[in-house]
Amino acid sequence: MNKYNCWEFMKCGRETGGVRMDELGVCQVSHENSVDGLNGGLNGGRICWVMNGNGCHDKLMHGKDFCFQCEFRYKVIQEEGLLNICKATGNFLSNPSKKKKQPE
Repeated sequence: MNKYNCWEFMKCGRETGGVRMDELGVCQVSHENSVDGLNGGLNGGRICWVMNGNGCHDKLMHGKDFCFQCEFRYKVIQEEGLLNICKATGNFLSNPSKKKKQPE
């Protein structure tokens, strides 16, 4: 089974070298290496819904609630199991050194 990262599944083109990178900028999720490997993803690619400044929040304008209703999030939960998702999310959220503040 292929484990897709969010930018591969959503086809947003905002990863480094993506087709919309110049137009919309690189999404922080695709290069946030502090969460590399969580849920089997590259950088923040499989935990994007808890990350500040992800492409769906800012440039794609889906809004904050979109992430919790997102088809990709449900796919990762199905693949990894809810308990594992909760553990990975908890580890990320409880480690302040892994969270970055958004520029003002």
